[in-house]
Amino acid sequence: MSTYSSTQQSGNNANSEALFQKHSQTIATSIQKILQNVSTMNRMVNQIGTVQETNDLRPQLHQIRTYTQQLVKDTDGILKDLVNNNNDRHLKIQRERLVDEFTTALTSFQAVQRKTVEVEKKAVQAARANTYKLPKPPGSYNSQNSNKSIFENNFVDNRGPTQIQMQDDPDLQALEEQERTIRELEENIVGVNEIYKKLGALVYEQGLVVDSIESSVEQTSVFVAEGTDQLRKASQYQNKLRKKKVIIAIIIVIVLAILITLICWQTN
Repeated sequence: MSTYSSTQQSGNNANSEALFQKHSQTIATSIQKILQNVSTMNRMVNQIGTVQETNDLRPQLHQIRTYTQQLVKDTDGILKDLVNNNNDRHLKIQRERLVDEFTTALTSFQAVQRKTVEVEKKAVQAARANTYKLPKPPGSYNSQNSNKSIFENNFVDNRGPTQIQMQDDPDLQALEEQERTIRELEENIVGVNEIYKKLGALVYEQGLVVDSIESSVEQTSVFVAEGTDQLRKASQYQNKLRKKKVIIAIIIVIVLAILITLICWQTN
């Protein structure tokens, strides 16, 4: 029965390590993909506002960023399961390496997102400066509007140039889209920061668990060594005691022999 249990335990350990290696490979592949996407995003961000910018550049950048954000979340979930469910000491180095590489990828992703925010904000500021015009001063209407009634002129004035442009100018729609992009980027940055915090807390907790296990193993080793030393000393004491008993027995035999010899000599 014990042999069967040992075999079953060995099989479970083998399956657990095989699953660990499978998840590790998935995480490593995802990290490489994140870094590749970050490199592509950096190149695309550098093209914004230059002659190299095309009409498809921003939509493509948004698509890659959205995909990378989801990839980060999925990888974080797999990594948490990997760290939580595997406490084998011989896999500790591999777990720590994956955590470090994922943290590096997160840092690069955050950097390119912040860079994108800065570029988009500068573009929005420039667009605002070129789009929003000051209202025309009173009496500056052209000849076509001069024959209109005061009511009609007031009606046109009350709408204001900004409202008219909001309805008719496609540049303002692009401006609103840029502002939505900035808000989305800022939300993504906050989300990745939360992943940073949770990952750091997880590593800290698992570090304490591993340290506790290692400490227990070290203490057990110390206890075993102390126990072995005590047994060795006890064995030495027992050997010494046995020698003393033999010596005492020999002395008693010698004394008895001498006494018997003296008694026999006196009798004769």
